Amino acid sequence: MVRLKTVASALGSLGDINNARAEFDDSSRKLADEQAFPPADIRPTASDARTIALRVTTPTVPGEATGAVPGAAADSSVNDLFALVHVPATGDTAGFLVLNPSVEIESGRSLASLVDEGGWPVFVAIAEEVFGVRVDHVVELSAEALGNVIDVIGPVAVYGRTPFEAGGTSFVEGTNSLNGASAVTFASAAAVDDAGQTRTRNQRALLRALVQALRQGGLTKDPAKLTAVLSAVSSGVRTDRGLTTIELGKFANVIRQIPQDDVVAVTVPATSERLEDGTVRVSFDAEALPALRQALGGHDLKEFLRYVASLGY
Repeated sequence: MVRLKTVASALGSLGDINNARAEFDDSSRKLADEQAFPPADIRPTASDARTIALRVTTPTVPGEATGAVPGAAADSSVNDLFALVHVPATGDTAGFLVLNPSVEIESGRSLASLVDEGGWPVFVAIAEEVFGVRVDHVVELSAEALGNVIDVIGPVAVYGRTPFEAGGTSFVEGTNSLNGASAVTFASAAAVDDAGQTRTRNQRALLRALVQALRQGGLTKDPAKLTAVLSAVSSGVRTDRGLTTIELGKFANVIRQIPQDDVVAVTVPATSERLEDGTVRVSFDAEALPALRQALGGHDLKEFLRYVASLGY
C-alpha cells in the first residue's frame, strides 16, 4: 500500500508539472517573431553566447506620482523592471544587467517611452545596439506572477541601501525579509526622487536575492516546489515562440552549473542630473558603458562584472 501511495504521488506530481509546462508553452502566451524582435537585417549575428531580455511589468504604487522624467507619459512603464540575462560563450559567468527605464536613449526620449510606443522589438533593438549582443529570447512577467514565485520559495532577504515607506510597508537600510507583495512594492516604488536610479538599484537587489533563493531552494530535488514555481511563472508570462519549457530548462541548467560568486547582478552604470525645469535626465555612463560593451564581446566579462558590482552598481 505504501508503494502504491508513492507511485500515485509521483504520478500526481508528474501530472502537475506537465500541466504547468503546457500552460507555459501555450500558444496564447507566445509572441510572434515580429512582435518580439526587430527586423533581421539590423540585428547582430548569432553566437554561442546566450541572452534573454526580461521585463517585469509592475503596478504604480498607490498614492505615488510617476515622477518627472523627460519623454515619459503619465502612464509610462518607468517603474517596470528591464534587464538582460547574459551567459557568454565561455559559460563561466552569468550577468544580470538591470537598466533604468528612465535612461535617455535618443532625442530626449527615455527607454520606457520608446518601449511603450514600440514594444518588444524596440527594447530588443535598443539592447542589441547598446550592448552589442544578440538577444535570443524575451520574457515578460507580470508583477503578480513574480510575487507568487517569491511566495512559493519563501521570503527573500533583500538588501536595501535607502530606507523608505511605500504601499503601507516600511523598508529599512539593510536586510529586508520580503514576501511577494512587499517585494513587488520594493521593486516598483520611487524610494527617492531621482528618476528611478534608486528604484533600479532596488530591482537589482531583488533580482540578486531571487536568483540566489532559486539556486539554493533545492528545486531539482523537490518536484512539488519546482512545479509550483513553474505554475506561478506560467500564470503571468509571455515569451517569444522559441522559448519553450525545454529551452528555459536548458538555460536554467547552464546558470545552475556556474558558481554562485560568478552569477552577478548589476545595474547598467548611469548618471543623472536635474534640469532647470525640475525634470531629471538619466544617461548611460559615458566611460563605463563602452567598457561593458567591450567586456560583453570579449573574454573578461566575469572580472568586469565583479568590478562593477564592487563599485555599488
